[in-house]
Amino acid sequence: MSTSKRRGNPRPSSLDEQLLMADVARRHFWGGRTRVEIADELGLSRFKVGRLLETAISTGLVRIEINLPESVDSDLSLRLKERFGLDRALVTAPKNESPEETRDALGRAAAALLSDLVTEDDVLGVTSGRTIDATARHLTRLAGCEIIQLTGMSGNLNDNPVEVLRRVAEVSGGQAHSIYAPLTVATAEAATALRSDPRLSSAFGRFAAVTIAVVAVGCWHPPDSRFYDGISATERAELLAGDVIADIGGALIDSRGRVVHDFDDRTLGISLDELAAIDQVIIVAGGERKAPAIRATLEAGVVGTLITDNTVARRLLR
Repeated sequence: MSTSKRRGNPRPSSLDEQLLMADVARRHFWGGRTRVEIADELGLSRFKVGRLLETAISTGLVRIEINLPESVDSDLSLRLKERFGLDRALVTAPKNESPEETRDALGRAAAALLSDLVTEDDVLGVTSGRTIDATARHLTRLAGCEIIQLTGMSGNLNDNPVEVLRRVAEVSGGQAHSIYAPLTVATAEAATALRSDPRLSSAFGRFAAVTIAVVAVGCWHPPDSRFYDGISATERAELLAGDVIADIGGALIDSRGRVVHDFDDRTLGISLDELAAIDQVIIVAGGERKAPAIRATLEAGVVGTLITDNTVARRLLR
C-alpha cells in the first residue's frame, strides 16, 4: 500500500479526512481487519468505512499493485482460464521462442506451482516429456508425498518417466512407484502380462489414488511425441488417418478432443477416463507447433490447469 499521490486525481480537501482514510486503509489492507471490525474500533458505520476505502483507492491515496513474476503474463493467464473454463492457467513469457527457452520457462512455472500446491497428503502422478523433465530439473522443494509414474518408457532416457520419477522422489523423499516397461508394446497379450507383473502392478494399482497429475502433451502433426516415436511408420499412418492429433498419458486424442481407442490394449499408461477422475490434472505444454494438440487436449475436458507460453496462449484465444 502506498500513500503517494496519483497524478491527475484530486485529493480530498480535508487533511483530517485523508488521515482517517489512511488509518482505515492500514487497518484493512495491512492489518487484515474487516469493515465491521474497523467500524467498531473507530466508532463508524460499516458503510462509512466502505466509502472511505473506495475514496482512498479512487483518489490515489491508496494504490493496489499486482506484482507477479516477470515471466508470467497475468492478462493472458486470466483470459485463458476464463475462455476454457479452467481452474488455473499460467502463461509464461519466455525470453525468446526457441524450444529450449520455452521448455525452461514452462518447467520453472510448473515447478513453482507444484512446490506451493502439493502437500504430504497428496499422491502425485508424473508422465514423460521434455517439459516434464524441465519441471523436475527446476524442483528444489516438494512435500514428502507418494509419487506414481503414469506412463511406460519411450524415447530419450534423459527425459523418460523413470528418470523424472527419480528426480522428483529425490526432492520429495516420498515413496515412488515406477513402471520399468515401454509405453507401447507389440500385442495386447504382452500389455496384459506386463500390467499384472508384480514389479509393475503397484504403480498401475495406484492410478486411482492420484490426486495431482503433471502431464505433457504429445503432438502428432507436426510430430513431437514420444508415443509417435515409439510405434511403426505403418501404425503412425493409420492413426493419423484416424485424425489423431495428440497424446496425453496413454491416451490418443483426435482434433475434436475425442479419444481414439485403437491402441488402448497395447499401451502401458494412464487412460483418459483415469485422468478425468483425478482432482487436479496439470498440463505443461508449449511451443506454437503444439497449439492444435493443446487445444484438442483442452477439448477432451480433463484439464484443470494449463501451463503454456504466451505464443500458444494468443493462438488459443484466437
